[in-house]
Amino acid sequence: MDNRVFALDIGTRKIVGLIMEKKGNDLHVLDSEMIEHQTRAMLDGQIHDVEAVAEVIREIKKRLEERNGIVLEKAAVAAAGRALKTEWGETKKKRAMLDEITQEEVRALEIEAVQEAQLKLVQDNLQGQDKVSYFCVGYSVVYYELDDQKIGSLVGQRGSLIKTAVIATFLPRVVVDSLLSSLKRAGLDILSLTLEPIAALSITIPPNMRLLNLALVDIGAGTSDIAIVKNGDIVAYAMVPIGGDELTEVLAGQYLLDFDTAETLKRNLAENEEVKIADILGNEILISREEAVKVMEPVIIELCQQVAGYILTLNGKVPDAVLLVGGGSLTPTLLPRLADELKLPGQRVGIRTPDKFGKFSLKADYLKGPQGATPLGIAYYSLTHPPAPFIKVQINGREIMLWNTGEINVGKALLSSGIPLNNIYGRPGLGKTIEVNGVVKVIKGEIGTPPVIRVNGEEAGLETLVQEGDIIEFIPGKEGKEARVLVRDLLNIEDTYVLVNGERVDLKPKIEINGVPAGMEDEVPDRAKVTWQRKVLVREVLLLAGVAPEYMEEKVYRYYLNGQEMFLRWYPLKVKVDGRAAGLEEEVAPLAELQYEYNRLRPRLRDIVKDGEINKIRVIVNDREIILNSRPREIKVDGQKADLDSEITEGMRIEIDREKNGAILSDIFRLIQIEPASSGRLVMEVDGEPAGFTTPIYDNSRIKIRWEK
Repeated sequence: MDNRVFALDIGTRKIVGLIMEKKGNDLHVLDSEMIEHQTRAMLDGQIHDVEAVAEVIREIKKRLEERNGIVLEKAAVAAAGRALKTEWGETKKKRAMLDEITQEEVRALEIEAVQEAQLKLVQDNLQGQDKVSYFCVGYSVVYYELDDQKIGSLVGQRGSLIKTAVIATFLPRVVVDSLLSSLKRAGLDILSLTLEPIAALSITIPPNMRLLNLALVDIGAGTSDIAIVKNGDIVAYAMVPIGGDELTEVLAGQYLLDFDTAETLKRNLAENEEVKIADILGNEILISREEAVKVMEPVIIELCQQVAGYILTLNGKVPDAVLLVGGGSLTPTLLPRLADELKLPGQRVGIRTPDKFGKFSLKADYLKGPQGATPLGIAYYSLTHPPAPFIKVQINGREIMLWNTGEINVGKALLSSGIPLNNIYGRPGLGKTIEVNGVVKVIKGEIGTPPVIRVNGEEAGLETLVQEGDIIEFIPGKEGKEARVLVRDLLNIEDTYVLVNGERVDLKPKIEINGVPAGMEDEVPDRAKVTWQRKVLVREVLLLAGVAPEYMEEKVYRYYLNGQEMFLRWYPLKVKVDGRAAGLEEEVAPLAELQYEYNRLRPRLRDIVKDGEINKIRVIVNDREIILNSRPREIKVDGQKADLDSEITEGMRIEIDREKNGAILSDIFRLIQIEPASSGRLVMEVDGEPAGFTTPIYDNSRIKIRWEK
């Protein structure tokens, strides 16, 4: 069935399957089937639900098989251009001059050029840290050369040096793998794989039109693919991530429609001036084409601007004409808007339909419009271009398709699977250069290991040839471990000790790495400066002895006593070294004896207010100072009653209540004697006011006592 092909156009909105037969120069579509997705299983040309897509493919395959009494085993497919990358590849080859160049020889030359393009792509990705694995989905020959002269075709020619250049197109493997998984689940193998713009261009712009500078734009549901031809060559491909779905979504948002209803509205507006439709609330609305176009206009403008921008960038100038295919090309006002963006006359931007492709026998309406270009192109491309020679192998349990150039080794297979080959041999671990007290030391890293490669369970190498169905196991070589150096590896130090409260405490040297304190088990980084000395501070010895750090912190407390701001310096610890008082920052010599005792961690009220001060008051009696006992006065801290064992906190306010001291004027007569007078009366005053024996007296009260006649 070499003259017949089963082609599938797996689109964002629908899948079209057709059987095309070639008889001589004529092409006949024997049968076709189209089914729309019931869910949004695809977005922007990318399969998101493999099983849902596979189910549609199975149904199309089943209907075509039943109607035509055949079994379909392989399918020609094309991938959408989302996230595509293009790369230029060239190759040349010396040969026997007298032999005619065969088609197989040219094919092998082209595939070598594709591999060159793939190698360049992998290298570019490694330099840019791009971790995405790419797969070649198609290529276009830019030119052939025979003995350094350009020629239209090499087949049948004679010469000693043949050369070709190609533009190879690549997609992320995740895109291709999802496509192949859908085919496999539907019971199909792949016959040929290409890119949608390559397929559309192959049938839309035949070679005899490629002397013109033309741009082909395929506007699908999820993406808009672009191809540029000039001077007989295909020079560039690109993709714009906007398509018909964006138009549908803006209609759905404007008129409160679900996606499928909005899609129906969009299609009906292409043929009708007005369309009646119901929104999600059941309201019937009448929408005119003019009104709907205004709603879609922002998206149409954005689409045309992006398409025009890519065309001008890729082509370097305005092309002679722009040809549009795909269902999205029927969008009202799209053609004149694109012509305006490119500053082309309106007649230079037009839609290309299958009736202009050549002699086709088409029955289905969905193949007759511009939307038929891609499915027809996929089938046509597969019939007119020998299917890409693929073989399947497994690499680390994953099935990989490879371009078969006759001799594929493990290295090429790994490269095609997206595994970079630049670091498969384990590199030696990095060494370290360290300066210790001014002396430089060099420590080497661990040696790396080679990779492990097995083909069908047998040990192999990168040059081992692989065949269809081979199972490749690849484990990259492990890099040697970086040199790991601990402080103890650098220093040979004998321990010493001191006695702390009679107990032995081993002293550790004072070690720093780049000025930061370190211990014997700390790791030393590369190019570090390590310094050490035996001098140890009292503070460090106490830490080794188990004294909590908080007991070695001197604190200054600010407080207010009866409104007056005051400060208290507090040391929670008392320390002696060899019998003398010592500070925490003093150095301790080996074998020294250190004693410490704990004070309270935090001071209390009794440390600033003595018992006597609480129970005594000072008064001035007839200009004489008297201190007398009184009952305990009331203490308040921050307005609450407190006692002398209350802890002092920062900023606390202490009040000793003078009015609660329990002293009265008569209490002073226990300390002074007033000689009685034979006549007159006793006059007593407190702070200038008349007083009696029970009048309260306070700190600093001024008392006057005298006899008046």
